[in-house]
Amino acid sequence: MNVCQTMTTEETLTCLHIYLYHPEQASQPLYNLLPMNRLHKMSAEESVRLGRDGQTCTFVLNDARVSRKQISFQAYRKSGSADLRFTVQNISQKGKVVVNGCEMGHLERVDLEDKALLRFGRYEMLILREPGESQDSFEVLFEKQNIPPSREMGMDVSFRSAVMDTGMRSYQNGGPVSQEPLEFDETV
Repeated sequence: MNVCQTMTTEETLTCLHIYLYHPEQASQPLYNLLPMNRLHKMSAEESVRLGRDGQTCTFVLNDARVSRKQISFQAYRKSGSADLRFTVQNISQKGKVVVNGCEMGHLERVDLEDKALLRFGRYEMLILREPGESQDSFEVLFEKQNIPPSREMGMDVSFRSAVMDTGMRSYQNGGPVSQEPLEFDETV
């Protein structure tokens, strides 16, 4: 018997490809706790949690302004389909998450399209779903992007300030001190 006939073929896995952008990423080690540019295999039953808490999150951002638990991705299949799809859920009690221009409150969940723009704080994430054959596992791939995905996609850049607006502003000398949301520990 030919060796090729006895070998099992390897399935291609669906990939949740996440391109990250933050305006301070060049000067801050924001992504040093993430497996950048390396495929990370996950069971389809597991949630992909992203935040600053290494005990409750699958992937950690090294940023005190990010919620302990910020967002969660969950794989699912539609009835009658073999394709793995994903939802995103805002699991931050304080921070807003915007997906393709629609704001999500705490615990709200949205089905992701094959290409989606996700924003929270000063972060922008371009999420691409690359289809595969496996129904029980998928891969996650993080890459840094040097240009804001909103600019690359031709979206209105002025919207970025609306994402960062918490509704509470501090003024000094007649102008706002910071438009960036401050994160507080949800347990306090």
